[in-house]
Amino acid sequence: MPYFTTLVGGLASSLLFGPLAIAGFLVAGLGDAIGEPVGARFGKHRYRVFSRADVPATRSLEGSAAVFGMSVVALALAVAASPQLALGPLGGFKLLAIAMISALTEAVSPHGWDNATMQVAPTALAWLWLA
Repeated sequence: MPYFTTLVGGLASSLLFGPLAIAGFLVAGLGDAIGEPVGARFGKHRYRVFSRADVPATRSLEGSAAVFGMSVVALALAVAASPQLALGPLGGFKLLAIAMISALTEAVSPHGWDNATMQVAPTALAWLWLA
């Protein structure tokens, strides 16, 4: 399922937002990817997420915090790499807000679907606030 949802998210981001999809690619590739190992190693405060599978799915506040932190880095890289993205007025605040919404998106996404939502949500917000 994660491979399929990664494909869905990447295609949707690319078709809807073109080259701005780099924001979602980097947030998913770096931000979402760091959450699981940090949560597995340091996660003490767990919460359940919706899962269609028979196995209950959990995440941790520590993993979600890591998603937020790495999403900030990923978005800064996207702005640096893409001539279509610029911080502009209140740019730092916008970057932090997109990273926070991305972390919240990952936190509430059904198990396995965060690979899609973590591409589309930050890309859409980058288009809205940074393009």
